[in-house]
Amino acid sequence: MKILSILILFIGLLCSQWYSNWSYRKIITNNYACGGDLTNFPLLVVISNDTDLQSHASNNGHDIVFTLFSSTDKLAHEIEYYDSGTLIAWVKMPYFSASVQTSNILYMYFDKAKPGNQQNTFGVWTESYYMVHHINENSGLLYDSSSSGFNGTWNYTGGASTLAINGLIGRGGYFDGTNDHINLGYVPVPANKSFTLSIWKKSEIPDAEAVSRYSLFSNNFYFKKYQTADPRKYLFYICDGSGVNRGASHFIPAGIEHEWFCYTAVYNHGESKYFIYANNNLIFTGNCTNTSKTSLGSISSSGTDGWIGFLDEARISTNIRSSNWIATEFSNQINPAAYRTPGIIEVFPGVIFSSFTPASVPCLVNESTVFALNARVVTGSIASVNINWGDGSSTAYSPGIPDISAENFSHTYITRSDFTVTAIVTAASGFAATNSTPVFTLPYRFYNPYNINFSLEPNGCLVKWDITSSAHVQHFNLYRGNNLQARIENPALREYLDECVIFGDRYSYWIEAVYSAGSFFSVTNISEPHAVYRREAVLGTGGGNLAAIFADLFVPPNVLTGTCTISMSILSNRHESFYESGKPVYQQIEIAGADIQNQLKGSMVLKFRVPATNGSLCFKPVEASGYFIGDHKENFFCANWNGSTWTRLSTVPYIDRRKNNFSFLQLEITINMPGIYGVMYDPGKPETNEVTIKNRLFAPGLVHSRLSSLQVSFPNPDMEQVIIQVFDLNGHMVYEKSGSGWINFWSWDGKAGNNNLCASGPYIISIRVGGKGAKTYNIHSYLLK
Repeated sequence: MKILSILILFIGLLCSQWYSNWSYRKIITNNYACGGDLTNFPLLVVISNDTDLQSHASNNGHDIVFTLFSSTDKLAHEIEYYDSGTLIAWVKMPYFSASVQTSNILYMYFDKAKPGNQQNTFGVWTESYYMVHHINENSGLLYDSSSSGFNGTWNYTGGASTLAINGLIGRGGYFDGTNDHINLGYVPVPANKSFTLSIWKKSEIPDAEAVSRYSLFSNNFYFKKYQTADPRKYLFYICDGSGVNRGASHFIPAGIEHEWFCYTAVYNHGESKYFIYANNNLIFTGNCTNTSKTSLGSISSSGTDGWIGFLDEARISTNIRSSNWIATEFSNQINPAAYRTPGIIEVFPGVIFSSFTPASVPCLVNESTVFALNARVVTGSIASVNINWGDGSSTAYSPGIPDISAENFSHTYITRSDFTVTAIVTAASGFAATNSTPVFTLPYRFYNPYNINFSLEPNGCLVKWDITSSAHVQHFNLYRGNNLQARIENPALREYLDECVIFGDRYSYWIEAVYSAGSFFSVTNISEPHAVYRREAVLGTGGGNLAAIFADLFVPPNVLTGTCTISMSILSNRHESFYESGKPVYQQIEIAGADIQNQLKGSMVLKFRVPATNGSLCFKPVEASGYFIGDHKENFFCANWNGSTWTRLSTVPYIDRRKNNFSFLQLEITINMPGIYGVMYDPGKPETNEVTIKNRLFAPGLVHSRLSSLQVSFPNPDMEQVIIQVFDLNGHMVYEKSGSGWINFWSWDGKAGNNNLCASGPYIISIRVGGKGAKTYNIHSYLLK
C-alpha cells in the first residue's frame, strides 16, 4: 500500500495542470502546520543560489508565480528579496494543513519572457494583519507591507546602527542603543479589541548592564529588556484604560539570550488577559481589563535606552493569534531552508501560443492578408499547424522546428463579411494549443484622419487635418468635445473655421472620416488658447476688414483716401476706466493707425461679438457672470472712451444663433474716428430716440484730443441712410455728408467741405435718418479756435 500511494502521488505530479504558458516550474513541498490547520497563512519560502532561477527567471523576479499543487490559480505573494537565483518570498496559503501533505505543496513558475510584476503584496497580509515591517530597506522610508500604510522613517544620528545588514530573514536592522530608531509616527492599535504583537530580535546587550532596552516602544505599551543585570529578564508593558501599568517581568528560556528569538504578545480582550511567547513557548500570562490607550510609536527607542543588537520582522495583527499559528510561524521562519524541499525543474511540455493576428486591419476583399503566428515550444518541436480561415477553406503545415514566430501565413478573402480564423498548433509531444482571431473584410481601404493642427484666425480657430487618401470618403465630421461641430461635405477641403470660440479658451477636436461602409477616427488634439491681443491690416481706397476674436471692423470702399496701417488691440477688462458710474465696460479694444485720421473720410462699421453658451453671455479674459442673451440683450451698448469718460453709443443689437447651444450677441455701430471702444452694460431704459452728444464746445487741434471734435451718437435701429448737414448762424451750409452706407455715430473735426477749418462760432447740425418719413435731429454746437 505504501508503494501504491507513492505511485499515485507521482502520477498526480506528472498530470498536474500548468499555469498559463509559463515555460518553467519547480515543485516545493513544505512541512506540516504545527498543532492544527491554518487558513490564509503567510508562508515564508526561501530558495538560495538556484541555477535554474538564475538562468530562466528575470533579474528582479517579477515573473515568478506560485500556485497550489492541485490548482492553477495564482496565489498572492510578496518578494522580500531576489537576486541571482536567491529568493525570499511570502506566499499566502489558503489552507495550510497539519496532516495532509499535498495541501502544502506549491508550484513555483518562472519565465523571464513574461511581462509585468506578478506580486500582490497587500493580498498576502489580509488575515487581520495591521502592520508588517520586514526592515529590509537600505535607508530612508521603510514600507509597511500591509494595506494600512504605516510606513516608518529611519532616524540615524551616528554610531554603529545600520540597515540592510544580515537579519534573520534576508536583511534586517542593527541598533547601537543610542537615539537611532525607526519612527512609525503614530500607529493606533484599535482600542478595547484583541491584538497580537511580534518581533524577531537578537541581543548584544552586555549581560552585566542594568538598563532598559526597548525593541518596540510607545507610551502605551512596549517590549523591553528589563532594567537588571540578567540577560534573560524581559518585560511586556501594557497600559489599561485608567493609565495603570499592567505589565510584569518574566524570563525567556535559557540559551537564547544572545540568539535570534521571536517575542510575541497576544492580548485577548474577551478574557481580559495577555499572553507572552518566546519562540513557540508560552512564558507568561497576565491580566488587563481595558486597552483604550494603545498605540505604537517606534521600533527601538529614540533615547539612550534603545535596543542593542539586531531586529527583524515587526508585526501587529488585530486578532488573537493561536498558539499553533505562533508555533508554525516560528518553525517556518527560524530555519526556512529546512521547512521546504524543492524539486527539479520542469519544462512546459505544451505549445506557447502567444498570438495570431493579421499584419494589418481591416482586410480587403481580393487582396492577400498576411497573418503573424507567434508560437513555440520549450522542448522538442512543433509537429503541425492547422488553420481554419473561417470561409470554408483551411491550411495545413508541418514545420518540424521549435519556433515558428518568424513565419507568416497568408490568405485571400473574396467576400465582404466577418470571419473567425482559428489556428491549432500541435507539439511533437502531442500537446496542442489553439488561438483564434476575428477578421472583417472591407471592399476598399480605410484611413484615419491624422495630424490635427490649429491656426488662430481673427474670427475663430482654423482646424486642419491630413488623411493618407480621401478616396471613397463621403464627408468629414468635426467634433468638439463630444458634440458634432461641423460636417464638411467636400473631402478634399480638410479644414474648417470654428467661429464659436471664446477668448482664452482651449478646445479638444477630433475628426471622423465617413465612408459608405463605416467610419474611421482621428486621435483627439487640443488647441492653444485663442488669446491674440493685437491684429493689424494695411487697407486703402478699396476698403476691407480687420478683426480680433470678439470685434470686427469693416471699412467700406472709398472711406479711406489712401493706404494706411490700421491696428486693433484687445485691452479687454484691463483698461484703467473699466468702471464708470457703476456701468461696466467689457471687451475693450483700441483702433489706431499712424495716419488713419487724415485718410478717413467716411464711416466704418464696428461690430462686437459677445459669445453665449446655453444663453449665458461670456466675457473674457476677466469673466463676468449673470448676464443672459435673452434677458439682457437690450441692456448692452457699444461705448466710446474720450479720455475721461465712457459715452454710450446708439447700438443695433441682434442675435446670431449657432449650433450646440452657442450664440453671439452682435452689437453694431458706425464710427468715423479711431479710439477706444467697448461693450457697456447699462441696466437703465433701453434706447428709443435718445441722442448722445459729447463736446458741444470743441476746439479742433487741441493736444487733448477728447475736446478736439464734436461726437454725436443717434438712433438708427433699421440701418437706414443718413444725411448730415452743418449750418452757420447765417444759414449757410458749410458741410454735408451722405452716402450709401448706414451710420449711427458721427464726429466733426470742425472742417468744412473744402477741408478748411471753419470759423469760430455756433453751428447747427441737422441729422436726417431715413427717406420718406425720415426722423431729423437738430444739434447746436460751438467751435472754438
